[in-house]
Amino acid sequence: MGYLYLLCVALMFSFGGTCVKLIKPYFGPSYITCFRFLVGVVFLLLLKIVKRQKFPDHFLQILKANACWIVFGAVAKWLSYWLENYGLTHGPSYGNIITQPAQTVFITLSSVFLFREKLGFKRVICILMCMFGVLCVSWNGRPVSVFFHENIYLTLFFLLAGVLAGGHVLAQKMIADKMDIVDSNLSIFAVSAVLSSAVQLPDILQGGLVGIHPNVACFLAIIGFGIITGLGFYLNAKAIPLVPFYMVPVIQSTMAVFSITWAVLFFHETISIYIIGGTAAFLLGLIGLQLFKERSLQNLEV
Repeated sequence: MGYLYLLCVALMFSFGGTCVKLIKPYFGPSYITCFRFLVGVVFLLLLKIVKRQKFPDHFLQILKANACWIVFGAVAKWLSYWLENYGLTHGPSYGNIITQPAQTVFITLSSVFLFREKLGFKRVICILMCMFGVLCVSWNGRPVSVFFHENIYLTLFFLLAGVLAGGHVLAQKMIADKMDIVDSNLSIFAVSAVLSSAVQLPDILQGGLVGIHPNVACFLAIIGFGIITGLGFYLNAKAIPLVPFYMVPVIQSTMAVFSITWAVLFFHETISIYIIGGTAAFLLGLIGLQLFKERSLQNLEV
């Protein structure tokens, strides 16, 4: 079931760009980020009710003991989603496919500097492949002057979103053995929802939502985006104990293929050889990073 969970997560997250494109005619990236967290929190609360799962005893004490990592993870995820949503509203619906390699490279380098894990020559090559793939997708065969004038900013936004998403993963790792899957995600999402709502409050009080009449597709996209987020993180956390850890990002990387497919089917966006080649390059780099990591761990165990 673990592999099925991960494939479902990749499939669900691949609709992120589609949801943003449906919402953006009515709301900007800040509102999209706020809605995503608010609906995600509601979904996770409903999930606890359906599972008849109560909050543990001394829950407030647990929150206080892990407050630093919860806040760190919440801020990182909030900024990550805002940058990703900004990039999707101003760029192609598949633009966020480069966040995954950025996240994986960040986590790999963090493991080297924070946990003293060995990098090795093969994994360096894989990191370079990821960087080359991201560059190909971002460049997309355009003149260099156009790339630096237009694409470079969106590329940096998506890359930074991936790095911050890696910070969120790091926070989850630090509290994984102290909190339940649903409770840890709910805690981080709740803080992110408060932060994103606080940022939007001045605009709301000044009538920023007055006169906005979203259509049914926009409304469904807002609800779906939040459910995708909450359910996706829940299924991802459930899958991790069921499959080899190195397979998690490998299967998640199929999101790139799904995202490109939806971009062509729903928005008739042009997919060039640079997009295809760059995607293939960073997918191979991602797979290599995890495979060589797993082999090194197995050698250490032997």
